[in-house]
Amino acid sequence: MIDSSIEQVLINKGFIFTEFRGTSMNPLLISGRDKVYIEKPKSRLKKGDIALYNRSDGSYILHRVFKVLPSSYVFWGDNHFVLEYGVKDGHVLGVAKGYYKGEKYIDFSKSKKYGLYKFFWCSSVGLRKFLHFFRRIWWKLKKLFSRKNKKIEK
Repeated sequence: MIDSSIEQVLINKGFIFTEFRGTSMNPLLISGRDKVYIEKPKSRLKKGDIALYNRSDGSYILHRVFKVLPSSYVFWGDNHFVLEYGVKDGHVLGVAKGYYKGEKYIDFSKSKKYGLYKFFWCSSVGLRKFLHFFRRIWWKLKKLFSRKNKKIEK
């Protein structure tokens, strides 16, 4: 996801502004548009924090903390429904403090809109899973009926 030099910058400077790739943090963060401000963590992460961590396969991931356990974390992307267990403090490289949306900087600690987003997004997992499931069924049915209509027209 991100070049390994990011670790060196975080070690040397304590922070970094970086672009990222992927769709896992949509709709909040959009790849190719937004740049994230990440700092070295000063303490353990909290539920709802967005953190950059390193997987055992060497990939860098930017996801939200779903649950804080005594010796690890459970992460997930805002646009995903699969939980990632077993991420330890040693894997966490930094915590997101804000981001640039185009030219505008959004500070997570000061933005009321982000606070509402975070509250809604973290507290509506069950509803969003249901809506996602319903949307998938809808698109499959739509595709199925579209095929049947094409066969009838021939």
